[in-house]
Amino acid sequence: MKVTRFNTHNLQNEEYYQFFVRFRDAIQAAGPAVLRIEELFAVFLTLFVQLDAAYKKIIKSAFSEEIDAADRQRDEVFRGMREYINSFNRHFNQAVKEAARKIGIVADSYGDVPNKGKSKETAAISDLIKTLRNEHAEDVLTLALNSWLDELGRLNTAVETLMRERFDETTARTTATMREVRLQTDEVYYKIVERVESFDVIEGTTENAPWAAFMASLNTVIDYTNNIVAQRKGVAKAKKNKANGEENTTEE
Repeated sequence: MKVTRFNTHNLQNEEYYQFFVRFRDAIQAAGPAVLRIEELFAVFLTLFVQLDAAYKKIIKSAFSEEIDAADRQRDEVFRGMREYINSFNRHFNQAVKEAARKIGIVADSYGDVPNKGKSKETAAISDLIKTLRNEHAEDVLTLALNSWLDELGRLNTAVETLMRERFDETTARTTATMREVRLQTDEVYYKIVERVESFDVIEGTTENAPWAAFMASLNTVIDYTNNIVAQRKGVAKAKKNKANGEENTTEE
């Protein structure tokens, strides 16, 4: 029996971390002494502590409370502006009503802006403000929308600045640490796999052989992780195809 060949380089940090949580648990369930990999597993556990620390620092940096708070303020203003625009849809003045209709169409073309990822939302709002002010200046003036756009732009810049500051020197060092720990963890992982497979060859596979059961367990973990990666890539490809389709439709 063999362990399924597996390229850990395909894994994003979260996928990588979760894979090695399951890998650790599989070894502990089988027993490192039973598998005769006590020394290698001890090295792995030391690296896993570093991996865990680096991963958690990256997560904390990526989802800081300060960024989330600024994003919530931005979302609130965006939704308030949309409600303000919609309130003119039944205005008695036809010119005001028409201005609201045209601006509403533009805003709707950006989709559900508050529920986009932070970076995509920042880009969408920046482009929306630019479009409204450059191509619909009269409609913006008719609805007295400039103060809303000013505030939305201010909050959008605040979120963008905070996200840029997120990648400061400390975060860069953490990312570098994560990369280095991954390389070292990979090396130990392949040594453990090679060791277990060698015992399987030397002593033969039997129904109760500990390494055979462990390899079967590890292969299940690998299959599970490969499915997660495939799903992620499939979703990304579908989104890309959809975006290309929308662009082609627009050009036609």
